[in-house]
Amino acid sequence: MFPGDSVEAPILGTSPDHQHDDVRTVLKLGKDFVIHSLRHTMLTRLGEAGADAFTIMRIEGHSRVTVSQRYVQPTPEGKERGFERLEELNAGKYETAEAEAKVAAAGGSNLPANFTTMKRRESENPRK
Repeated sequence: MFPGDSVEAPILGTSPDHQHDDVRTVLKLGKDFVIHSLRHTMLTRLGEAGADAFTIMRIEGHSRVTVSQRYVQPTPEGKERGFERLEELNAGKYETAEAEAKVAAAGGSNLPANFTTMKRRESENPRK
């Protein structure tokens, strides 16, 4: 990321800091703008884009999800999207329950087709 003067010459540990100072001076950025700010911004934008704390944890190699949680700042829009998704999920479940109730009212079973009752199991596998 921060190349040395040549391939053979290793980069000094302080070189990124010096280069950062030079860039900050040229761009007239305050001393509070540090290299870590770029990382923080990227991770925060990932969170704003919908990435959860566990995804951010995997991307960044954090050892604990609590470290990643600081980058997931819920926005009013994000909260609204969450409630919209919940309403969609609930609407789908309501429609399924409503359809099953109609089948039951028409004389059919009010249980889903893949639900096995004790009575059904006994009729299919009678005891000897």
